Amino acid sequence: MHGVAMKRVLLIVALFLVALTGVVWAQDAPTLESMDISLWPEFDRPEVLVIYRGQLDADVALPTAIEIAIPARVGQPHAVAYVDESGQRLTQQYTTSVQGDSLIIAFQLATRNFQLEYYDTLPVDASGKRTYTFSYTADDPTSALNLEVQEPPTAENFVLVPPADTTVQGNDGLVYYLVQAGAVAEGQTREWTFSYLKDNSDLTAAGLSQPTASIPTAATPGATAGVGNSTVWIFLVAFVALVGVGVTGYWLGHRTQTSSQAVQSSPQRQKRRGSGGGAQAKQKPAAGKARFCHQCGADLRSDSMFCHQCGTLVRDE
Repeated sequence: MHGVAMKRVLLIVALFLVALTGVVWAQDAPTLESMDISLWPEFDRPEVLVIYRGQLDADVALPTAIEIAIPARVGQPHAVAYVDESGQRLTQQYTTSVQGDSLIIAFQLATRNFQLEYYDTLPVDASGKRTYTFSYTADDPTSALNLEVQEPPTAENFVLVPPADTTVQGNDGLVYYLVQAGAVAEGQTREWTFSYLKDNSDLTAAGLSQPTASIPTAATPGATAGVGNSTVWIFLVAFVALVGVGVTGYWLGHRTQTSSQAVQSSPQRQKRRGSGGGAQAKQKPAAGKARFCHQCGADLRSDSMFCHQCGTLVRDE
């Protein structure tokens, strides 16, 4: 009996380990439904802007670990972002490590879409010919790899090798060379080379009325947050000012009311004392005679000219 129970326990443990191993494997090697790569030479810098747009398969459990290798020579990526359900690109936290000639960008992805950008040097010879070779090795199994190469508007004799599947003109008026490379296995490499002549250093973005927006970098969100914070501060200052005006008005009103009450509650004898200029000319009554106030009946001193109780001018009878 104990032997059967032990076998069941071992079987459960084995199944648990298998499931756990499967989960770890799935996290280490998620499958991409698509990877779209854009190469934009001399777009907003005299370099090549490289953009990765990845989308996970629908059955990949989230969050999942993502690692993207870029050439170590380019240094840190220009931007890394995750894309939320509304399509907004938000800055993604990441770590980096160097492995040989590659810089590994690692992050935990909580959505199904991400975007990564970096700039790479664009070689130019003495005749003004630009030549760039792009090599991509799939970090994860990918169902569809697509490449887009943007031609600068003043470029001449643009050539892409291997050639593009199609060439289109975008809404921005620029020419794009499109390649559908199909499915690629993890570790599989694809490579393309483009070249063109250009007798100037003009940047593509400078000639666009509405340049294509890049991922918000660390500086961009800060600027946006600054605008939002400025608006918030304006409302806060206005609110504090209104509160201050209200408190000041209440205090002044309360003080005025208190002063009015104080004036109203002051004994009327003050006025009577001030208006009794002729009282001092009256002769004081003889000492020792009992005297009473004809107004309130209070006992008066023999030398009192005003009642100490109500302030009424004393009558001598």
